[in-house]
Amino acid sequence: MIENAKQISETHYQVKLIHDSQYRIVLTITGGGTEAIGELLRHGEGSDTLLEAMVPYSPESLEELIGKKPNKYASAETAKEMAMIAYRRALFLASQRGNYEPEILIGIGVTCKLTKIINERKARDHEVHFACQSYNKTGISSIILNNNTEREEQEKAVAEFIIKEIANICDPKSYIQEGKNKKEIFKKILKNKAEADIPVANLLLKTLEGMNSKNYIAPLKVDMGIKDNRPRVILSGSFNPCHKNHLAMARIASEKYNCPVDFEISLANVDKPPIDFISLEQRIDSILKYHDNEYIGNIYLSNSPLFADKAVLFPNCVFLIGTDTLNRLFNIKYYRSGEDKQSLLDHFKNYHTRFMVFQRKDAFISSNMEIPEICEIVPLSSYKDDGTSSTKIRDSF
Repeated sequence: MIENAKQISETHYQVKLIHDSQYRIVLTITGGGTEAIGELLRHGEGSDTLLEAMVPYSPESLEELIGKKPNKYASAETAKEMAMIAYRRALFLASQRGNYEPEILIGIGVTCKLTKIINERKARDHEVHFACQSYNKTGISSIILNNNTEREEQEKAVAEFIIKEIANICDPKSYIQEGKNKKEIFKKILKNKAEADIPVANLLLKTLEGMNSKNYIAPLKVDMGIKDNRPRVILSGSFNPCHKNHLAMARIASEKYNCPVDFEISLANVDKPPIDFISLEQRIDSILKYHDNEYIGNIYLSNSPLFADKAVLFPNCVFLIGTDTLNRLFNIKYYRSGEDKQSLLDHFKNYHTRFMVFQRKDAFISSNMEIPEICEIVPLSSYKDDGTSSTKIRDSF
């Protein structure tokens, strides 16, 4: 219990709330607010709460941490990716200690763009994005700071904001609001959160544990129960968001095979951090907008970014892919350990897996590729890609 709360500072009180909780945290911060790390450690008991703190301050360090160059360094998406990496790291560190309880672990990602001391561009926004990832929850709090505040004042306010947000996660009953002075510094505060059902939470947990162990993890899937049908045709993708070209592919395939097309999203990605629950909810919603169409079937979630594993999850199915995916399908970079092209083809034939390939406007089938008999190329006369992509849709906002 916290005693004499009125005799200690507000931040000290919040730190004690954090340390008195059951939670264990990995914290990663870039761009500002790193004083929060010192606050968590200077009052004692920090080692019981803070498993690790990381400051990937340079662009190169941040890119190595999340495994890619972000579209925007100071953004909610980057903060969520940092939080996912931090949660995965928390799982690894906790597993080494012998008291492994995934439900009490939290990954925090914070990315900031604060005022520059020199060469400040006029009207440059100053912003902070705080993300948290846990067993079944993803949360994001974004703030825009008033541009007329000094760097030192912003640093102090952001560090206190980070501590306050962590305290609210660790002890939601004692929700801490911003004081008057902070409201004057913070021009706008935006919040979003998503909570996953236990099967989906367990799927992400197994995905991250598999990444940590580097051992082969059996393919897993979760049936979202949107429609009751046996999967025969699968459209796999990130659907960030689902768009008209996805729907056109589904409609054409549904007419050909006389059945609805099911959608599959893998939480794991070969080249990116796993999908958080806020992003997952948005992607599912982008598909559900069209679920009244007869050609749209069920939605599945999996831990399998590779089609070799998707074949195990969905035997006797046709997968709808674009030409860019066809090129990757038989690229050695995406083979499983000990696999080659022939063994992969044998694997697909064993599971009666076929592919329906839709030609993309900006992607061409590799000139040196011998197209396997399990792949059917859709004629351009049947499907004309207009260049719409999820990336272009996101970039337009």
